Amino acid sequence: MPETDPYAELLRLCAQGDQKAFARLYTLTSPKLFSLCLRMMKSRQAAEEVLQEGFVKIWTRSGTFDRRKASAMTWMTTVVRNRALDVIRSKKSRPVEVDMEYEGMDFAADDLTPVETTGMNWSAERVAVCMRELKPQQRRSILMAYYYGFTHEEISKKLEAPLGTVKAWVRRGIDRLRRCLE
Repeated sequence: MPETDPYAELLRLCAQGDQKAFARLYTLTSPKLFSLCLRMMKSRQAAEEVLQEGFVKIWTRSGTFDRRKASAMTWMTTVVRNRALDVIRSKKSRPVEVDMEYEGMDFAADDLTPVETTGMNWSAERVAVCMRELKPQQRRSILMAYYYGFTHEEISKKLEAPLGTVKAWVRRGIDRLRRCLE
């Protein structure tokens, strides 16, 4: 990870109640996080609601961010993704199915300047490199779980693999990603 995480300082300021820092953080990161919401939810309206609720959680929980555990963008993505999964599960609906093959990590909006996307670009490139190092079944299982929001049980059925095997693919794949990203 680069020594300067462009969003970590903004999260630190948010934890102190700095509304201007939160507005800046939203401006810089909402395009990418909205893209994630759109992929997981069935409608634009639902994606917008999830994004809003996700940013409320980012604001209220910004004090729990630990830069030693993950980059700020990774932490925020997890917060928003978990909110989307909560909504999906509460409605007993599924994300819109799309091709499950690895699509790359460049799904952010084009309207940010190069300086603003430095941290996002570095993170996306590192994740893409590390994802390519995974075994195909690990990569596919992780994408299905974390990118598309499927449960382990649903992945097991879709891939016609035992539940324990799917859990192992995800767990081992995440471990390999973590080591690769360190």
